[in-house]
Amino acid sequence: MTGGDLEQRAHALLSQAAHVYRGHPRAAGRLRHTLDRFAGPLRLAVVGEARTGRSTLVNALVGEEIAPVDPATFVTYRDGTQPRAWCHPEQGRPYEVPVTRGPGGLQLGADTAMSRAVVQWPSRVLRRTELIDTPPSVPPGQILPEADAVLLLTPRIGETDLRFLGAGRGLRGPSVHPVHAMVVLTKADTHGDGLPGGLLEARRAARRRRREPAIGALCQDVVAVSPMIGHAARTLRDDEYLVIARIAALPKAEADPFLLSTDRFTAAGSLTVVDQQARIALLRRLGLGGIRLALALTRTGSTTRAELADRLHEHSGLKELQASIGELFVARRAALKARSALIVLDQILRTELLPPSPQLLAELELLMAGAHDYAEMRLLSALRSGRVELPAETALEALRLLGGAGTSLGERLGLPTEATVDDIWAAAGSSAELWREEAALGSRTPAQRRAAAVVLRSCEAILADLTVTTP
Repeated sequence: MTGGDLEQRAHALLSQAAHVYRGHPRAAGRLRHTLDRFAGPLRLAVVGEARTGRSTLVNALVGEEIAPVDPATFVTYRDGTQPRAWCHPEQGRPYEVPVTRGPGGLQLGADTAMSRAVVQWPSRVLRRTELIDTPPSVPPGQILPEADAVLLLTPRIGETDLRFLGAGRGLRGPSVHPVHAMVVLTKADTHGDGLPGGLLEARRAARRRRREPAIGALCQDVVAVSPMIGHAARTLRDDEYLVIARIAALPKAEADPFLLSTDRFTAAGSLTVVDQQARIALLRRLGLGGIRLALALTRTGSTTRAELADRLHEHSGLKELQASIGELFVARRAALKARSALIVLDQILRTELLPPSPQLLAELELLMAGAHDYAEMRLLSALRSGRVELPAETALEALRLLGGAGTSLGERLGLPTEATVDDIWAAAGSSAELWREEAALGSRTPAQRRAAAVVLRSCEAILADLTVTTP
């Protein structure tokens, strides 16, 4: 079953349930709300305790300073033609409020009684993905129903984080597929005493954690990121680059003693090639670890603002996170939106029983049993993390056929856009035969044979799609 087919069948099942529950206001309202959200972008919640970098990461992903630090309410950011904002109170209808932009992000002219806010902001990023900035210490039960996918921000994975991830995986029903969550290890710039190599050390630590079966069973990926450095990279200004370049031009023996602490870096008499206020402002933007990294990159070839911004973006881990979000979440938008909608339906059918409820629940379970999309997503994650290993060339083909390079038929089969129908049929048939043999190889481990069986089913789904669409 392809993502689009899954989405269509899930929508049809919810529409059927909405008709059944039309005389029951609470259930009918939830189903209408769920159906209304089907057509929208992917809803990605950014979750974490206070000072884990949630709002900074939202700004880094959007590439603009819009999210205030640690909001007291849920704030959803979505694309629009002009900046606008709406307050959603606990009681009553939403109403529009003034929105102004200050140095600390957007400020909403709303009272403190609102339970959530929606901000419209022109952004290419937000056209495909709505970002939800959540308050700290909010229980999973309030966050998970609002989102199709979740970024859990934490300096290190602890028991509290595992409980949060586990709360998104029910004992039965659609939520048993943990394809909606990703862990972001923030504060990556503080590893290795804040020296430039610390970011690389943090990324190695993330790779080790993502290979652990207990963690892989609860999320799709673990990525180490410095939201502060990533945000600064996306929004680096010419005047900031000039400050960095002037310090980098000093002999290392002269400059490095002032990089040992924030007090030394900001002291009135230090690094006189730039004034104190410029150094304080740069420290707020990059942190001391980020400044050390920026100086190292400037000394080794970043001769323009654009070059430095690109290398900071790479080193911060933000580029890797964006790629992971794109591959594991955005490209699978249809399947993730279907999953979150079916979780709502599953809860309603189990708690608000009507005579047709058992039949609808049976149809839901049948739909999920045939939803190969989630098996693909789990295997993509396992191959990327190294929890499942295949021979190098075989692994590359598996990733492509699973939709890792795009979910269209041509992208899965690695064919150019000008490929004919005969070319597609031939490539699909050849791939199916190859993976049928791979799934039966006695020299493979059980995990490898199970992986091959998933890829084989993807090939068979391609052939089934061709049968339906080819005259």
